[in-house]
Order: sequence, then structure tokens, then C-alpha cells
Amino acid sequence: MPNRTRLRFALTSFCLGMIVMHGVLFWIVRQQIVSGSSDFRIFYTSGLMLRRGEGRVLYSEELQTRIEREFAQPAVERGGPLPYNHLPFEALLYVPLTYLNYFAAYSLWFAVNILLLAGSIYSLRFYLPTLSADFRALLIFAPLAFFPIAYVLLQGQDSILLLALYVLVYVKLRKGEDLQAGALLGLGLFKFHLVLPFAFMLLLRRRWRVLSGISIVAVMEAAVSWAIVGGSELLYYPHFVWLVNREQAQGVIVPANMANLRGLVMGWKMMSSPSPLIELGLLIVSVGLMVWASRQWQPSDLTDQRSWNSGFSVCVIVSYLVGYHGYNHDMSFLLLPLLLALDRTLASWRATSAGVKLMLGLLLFSPLSLFLTLRWSHENLFAIVLLSLAGYLAASAATGEPGASVNKSPELPDALLP
Repeated sequence: MPNRTRLRFALTSFCLGMIVMHGVLFWIVRQQIVSGSSDFRIFYTSGLMLRRGEGRVLYSEELQTRIEREFAQPAVERGGPLPYNHLPFEALLYVPLTYLNYFAAYSLWFAVNILLLAGSIYSLRFYLPTLSADFRALLIFAPLAFFPIAYVLLQGQDSILLLALYVLVYVKLRKGEDLQAGALLGLGLFKFHLVLPFAFMLLLRRRWRVLSGISIVAVMEAAVSWAIVGGSELLYYPHFVWLVNREQAQGVIVPANMANLRGLVMGWKMMSSPSPLIELGLLIVSVGLMVWASRQWQPSDLTDQRSWNSGFSVCVIVSYLVGYHGYNHDMSFLLLPLLLALDRTLASWRATSAGVKLMLGLLLFSPLSLFLTLRWSHENLFAIVLLSLAGYLAASAATGEPGASVNKSPELPDALLP
């Protein structure tokens, strides 16, 4: 079909243009990456501390700074130290990388992230029938065109790992394997601020087996963390994270560049010292948004794939929006709802509203993120795009798929069902 061919060409060209732009960005900042300016240095520092037997003081800012100076002196002098504020069990992941020099470790982690991204798309392909059949190039190019993915690769962050886990959670939930889905979601607690909101929505939907899986893994992670840093350091961790957020050190905590509700409300100069009432109001709005999102999703009804995907996507997007901390790289796991929505849009291009198409286009339009982040320093305005997309998907979930069969088995990918 000529129209479909033109659409395929236009979308592929658009994604390639975004990828080229990302490549140019990498080239511009290549020297900063080599010198240790990327976020990867906090993970490398944590791995070095564990390898040297210094886990009991993992959250010592003085020691973290001293170790960062060993391999990233110019970066520390130029922009200051970056604190390792993640949970202790995650630091184990980076110990093997410390047997390489910093840039070699960064390069290896870059390759691991590419493999995780490729594995995520491969696992998801059965649930993206239109993309897999008619727009195969987009399965490769769209993820790389998504700016948060490029930003993860540039910074050496851990957010693609969370994306991979959310993809596996999606697959397990679609198959009705709730306990396994919960265990996988529990593994994502290294970014607990992006997992606990989703868990809360599962609680509202009374998905007890999923919650049991999360709880089992969370207990194991707590035990591993205790063994690594000891009880006193583990109990100090919440205070350490609170201090990091309250001090808002230069370039570390910047609500103006958080595309979530916190950033949208507090990312302005007038909100540099928000009152407790404003923070309480934000909490109330966040809880209300999670309650609303949970009502858009019927996780037990696997018969209507389109409605299920839309409701699930709303909950994932809201999990980011209500998270207390969220930068560009943290949005990587939103690639999952983006691809689900894109697949449905391409399957019924003319029937899909212009609003959905616009929101998907803005998500993939890297110049917008670059302008809001680097030029204007107000990525928080991107939260409007996410809120709008959640609204459109909620309306889509309510519409559902006409004639959904009640006989479909949840044990098989929907794309393979008759």
C-alpha cells in the first residue's frame, strides 16, 4: 500500500534524524566522557569502595569524593563530586567493572546497556504485531531515537536495566504469571521511586501474588544490603538521601529538569524553598493521580489486549510522574508504553486521534528535550506531554477493542493468537 510505504519511510527517516542528532551530541561531549564527567563515575566509585572493603562507609561523602578524584580529578574540580545515593545491593553489580580502568569500564557498561536494550525489544516483539510485521526498522531505530535512551548511554546510567525489567514484568503479567512478575519488579527496587508507585497501583487492584513477589525479593535485597554495609550504614541511608535532596547540590538535584509532578510544581525559582503545605498538596495530588491511573487498568482481564495495554501504559507513565526524583535518563522505561502506543497507532492510523500522534511525536522529538534541558533548563515542562499522553491513553483504555474474544488464553502472546 503506497500510503503505508510513505508512512514507513517518513517515520524511519524521522528516527534516523534523531539518531544522527544523538551521535553529534556524543561527539561534542566525548572529552567530558573520557575525563569522567558522566554519571557512571558514581557507580564506578561504589564498586571500588566495595572491592576495597569500604562498604561500611559507603555513604561517606568525604570518602566518595576522594575516590572520585583518583580517576576523575578534572571532572570533580570542574563540577564537584557526584554522590552515590543508590541502594547498597546495586553497588555489587559494578564491582567486576572496577578491574578495568574507568573509560574501559564505561565502554563495557555501554555495551551491556545496548545488549539489554536489544534483549528488551526482542522479548517485546510478539506483543508489537504491527511493528514486527510492517515496520521492522522502527523496532531498531525508535528505541535509539528516544532521547532518554541516548542520555542513559551517554551518562552510563542504570535506567535501561529498569526498562528491561519492566518489559519482563509486562510479558509475565500478560501470561498471567503474577508471582514471577512481582519478583522481577522487586529487582527494580534499585530505583524504588519508580517502582513503588506502580506497586501501590497494583495494591489498589489487589494483585496479591505480584505484591508477594515484590516483597520476597525486597527482603532478600535488604538482607544483601545489610551484609554489605551493616545495620548502622543501612539505617543511615534514608537520612543520606534526604540530605542530598534537601541540599540540592550544584548539578545533582535540579527539580527544574525533572519531567514529573515534583518538577512541574517545584522547578521554579519562586519554589526554591517550598512550604510544607505545597509539598503536602503535591503528595495528595500524586496519590489522587495513582488512584485515577489504577482505575484505567483491569490487569485480570487479558481478553482485550488494546485496552489492557493502554491501562498498563497509563500506570507506567504515572509511576514516573509521581516519582520524587526523575531526570531524562529515568524516563527510559517509558519506552515500553511508547512502543505499545505506537504499535496500536500504526495498526489504526486513520482512526487514532491527532492528539495521540502528537504526543508520541513529541516524545521522540529530541530537539524539544535538548532545548528544555540544555537551553532553557526547564525539562519539567515535559511533564505536560506525559500527562496529556496518559489522558489520551486512558480514553483509549475506556474505548477498548471491539469484539475482543473471551476465549483467548493468557498463556500465549496476543500477537500469536487467532
